[in-house]
Order: sequence, then structure tokens, then C-alpha cells
Amino acid sequence: MYSLKFAHFLAAATVALIANVNAAPAANIDIVEARAAEVDGHLFVCTDNNFTGICANVAFNVDQCINFVSPFQDTISSFGPDAGFICITYTDINCQGLTYTGTSPGFGSLPPGINDAISSFQCFHQ
Repeated sequence: MYSLKFAHFLAAATVALIANVNAAPAANIDIVEARAAEVDGHLFVCTDNNFTGICANVAFNVDQCINFVSPFQDTISSFGPDAGFICITYTDINCQGLTYTGTSPGFGSLPPGINDAISSFQCFHQ
């Protein structure tokens, strides 16, 4: 389903994420370090309410399903996409399960059933 190039990119991003989390667990980290021209936008996610805890700007392309990896899979308590995008979060991987939709500026806290349950997301232009 994924191209070999994308698989290598995803593996490198995961390794970079793990290295950054171990080096500075409370610092904001970039999951995907890509040039702005290569992505459409970002979804800012945090493991605690009010955009605190471990946070990252997750790069995305429109209509691309992205699965979260540790430390974000099933631990997100606040999120917000860049202005001009609408993002749908899912409680299961591969953009399946219960959904919760958000636009900028996002949500500082999430409702029961969604809080600490998000596993993937997909974004679109508004």
C-alpha cells in the first residue's frame, strides 16, 4: 500500500522521534522534519490538556491518513490544525473508528471517549 520511499521516510521519522523523546521528554518535538514546500500543513498535538505535556507539530498532506506512533498513539489530550484546514481524528489506526473533527485553533481538552484514544488523523482544506 505504501511506496518504498514513503516506508523509508516513515521509518526515519519514527527513529528521529524516539531519539528526540528520549533526549528531552518534556520538550516539543517535530515528528516529521520536512521542508514547508513538501507538506500541506501541520497538526499540533499534545499529551496533556491545554497544549501541554509532550507536544509535536505533525506534518501532513491533504487527504493523507497518518497513524500516530509513541508517544502520541492513544495519549493525545489536545490538538489543533493549521488555519485553513479541517482535521478528522480517529480512535483506531488507518483512519477508522470513532471520529472527532477540529479546525484552528483546535481543542485544549477533548471529551471522554476521544481523550487519550486518538490513533490516526486525516486533514483537508476548509
